[in-house]
Amino acid sequence: MRTRLLTALAGVVALSAAGGAAAQQIGQPGAASLYGGAKPAVDALPTDAEVTAATPPRKTEGSAAAHCTAGPSGVLEGCTVMIQRGGPAFGQALLSLAPKYRLRPSDARPAGTDVVITASWPVVETPVAWQVPPKEGDFATNATPAVAKYGKPGSAVLNCLIGRLGTTYDCMVVYQQPYGVGMGTMILRLAPYLKVKPALLGGKPTPAAVNFPFEISAATTDAIR
Repeated sequence: MRTRLLTALAGVVALSAAGGAAAQQIGQPGAASLYGGAKPAVDALPTDAEVTAATPPRKTEGSAAAHCTAGPSGVLEGCTVMIQRGGPAFGQALLSLAPKYRLRPSDARPAGTDVVITASWPVVETPVAWQVPPKEGDFATNATPAVAKYGKPGSAVLNCLIGRLGTTYDCMVVYQQPYGVGMGTMILRLAPYLKVKPALLGGKPTPAAVNFPFEISAATTDAIR
């Protein structure tokens, strides 16, 4: 049994936000991102200038991700660090920015909705981009037993480091909806196939953390074309 996966650049899960802080996902600008709740639900993100201002002293390269919860107001609460590449200072920097992340208010959103926020330093001038933009159906993999049993669509976000040569490594699942049915396990299989160009800073390639959001269709026995 196989399942189809679609990436954000295929027009599936791109998030929108005001100003220059659009979701920090593949091929889009901005050093900050927020995932969680119904789409589109992002109301506010830190600006690139605010992310830069939060850079830890005597540090240059790092990234962090944190798990939070949100309710009807969209305000994030109870944020705890999940990833802090480059040291704990980057986790603390992300937590200091947490009040600037917010979901759009919604009475339909239950209290305790899972949310993930991320940020990457330094803020780059040219973001990571696909070598060749993917098309619908480009990514497919065998469904895990849990996903096959679940049998419904879902979503997941892979957070990876991109090296100066465009190498993708140290990928971690930072968000999956629903949790516990194997969505994250499936998208981890795709990490070796994510071919991208590196981010640029001052015209030179620089390491950067980036998110790859995926929408996952229900498992299907159809042939993958």
